[in-house]
Amino acid sequence: MVLPHLDAAFDTLVRGNAAVSVTVVSANGSAYKRASGRTLGGQPVTASTPMVLASVSKLITSLTIARLVEAGRLTLDARVPWTAMGLQHDPAWDGVTVRELLDHTSGMPIARDSWFDLAGPCSIPLEEALAQPPRPQRGKWAYSNGNYCALGLLISYVTSERLDSAARQLVLAGLHAGDAHLTTDQPLASDGPYAKGVARLERLGGAGTWMASSDIIATIVAAATDADMTTLAYPAVMTDQYGWGHTGTVDGAKACAWRLSGDTTIVAIVAGNRPDSGGRLCDLLVPALAADFGITLGKPDRQPK
Repeated sequence: MVLPHLDAAFDTLVRGNAAVSVTVVSANGSAYKRASGRTLGGQPVTASTPMVLASVSKLITSLTIARLVEAGRLTLDARVPWTAMGLQHDPAWDGVTVRELLDHTSGMPIARDSWFDLAGPCSIPLEEALAQPPRPQRGKWAYSNGNYCALGLLISYVTSERLDSAARQLVLAGLHAGDAHLTTDQPLASDGPYAKGVARLERLGGAGTWMASSDIIATIVAAATDADMTTLAYPAVMTDQYGWGHTGTVDGAKACAWRLSGDTTIVAIVAGNRPDSGGRLCDLLVPALAADFGITLGKPDRQPK
């Protein structure tokens, strides 16, 4: 696949970042793969190298929820079983549904700093959030990692499996454990670099604790079905004039996963801080890819903001 605009955008990412990986999967099955940098073991990073996904992890979580819904093991309008999940909470949370968590409309507080650096699972800051009633913004989109922490715990409750085991069965079938794994597992020599150390991401849970390659994320996003999209409907995913997807931003890692109209998917993962957000990574790469297809729609107008 010859993509000169995307090549030029990739080259700008290489400068100043420890590693970069980009995969494009087109509707006709052709693929584009480029990567730079070194793994923890000193080998060249490739498009199959697991790297920190940050909030692109939410796509794995939401796709796992979708497969549970399709299997009849969960319904989106069901109330979240906080007590059965072992989570202390204010009674006002009893009416919150699975769909509200997916859509960031549950009234979960926005407290980004509490989801990093301290030891322990995401249930710790989640219970702190649940100690008070849902915030007044319930019913309106307000992005919070707490929603997807809760969904990750719900997956474990419904399946009686660890989050990664459930996702591997339902979304990542056929992959080896090292191909996609949680940052809470011991780092592998085959992983891409992350200067901040993956231990700081432990508290993100289903909101941002995955490491996977651009190849794997492109494959699962490209394979999302119409049934999956009933669960992943906006605002569970972001949309713009090019298509839909998700971005990921943590200090030291950025990610963009986007499925364009016409069913071409692009995934990019950066170990570094250039650009300074996953949104800006999408802003760079998605229009470049579209330009290679002869499509000019301007800077992505991503919603919700």
